[in-house]
Amino acid sequence: MNKYIKGGILLGTLPIAVIFYLLDPGQYILFPPCIFYSTTGLFCPGCGSQRAIHSLMHFNIANGAGKNFLILPALFAIVYHYIHPAVNKRFHMELPNVFYQRNTPWFIFGIVFLFWILRNLNFFPFSMLAPH
Repeated sequence: MNKYIKGGILLGTLPIAVIFYLLDPGQYILFPPCIFYSTTGLFCPGCGSQRAIHSLMHFNIANGAGKNFLILPALFAIVYHYIHPAVNKRFHMELPNVFYQRNTPWFIFGIVFLFWILRNLNFFPFSMLAPH
């Protein structure tokens, strides 16, 4: 990906990030509700993500995790994605990136699917996975 495409992506996401920082998705109609939840009454894996992103942007990690717990592993994955090459370069290593392994997409899919099922169970401790 060349630098102009990366710059365009950055310029395109910057206004969205500012909107998410300034406006709480739980308070404004500007943010669309989850279609899956609206039609089925069940939580999808992404339910609560908009509010979780808003909380994380304000460094309220506990509240973000309460809205959508998957935001924490996603945050760690993003940090890992950017730190991994820097660590390899700094220490002159060639550690493989776990995200480029053959079974990683299946592993991630399994976690997301399991999370989807468990967050819709109405008994403790799984009820804690539902957005609040």
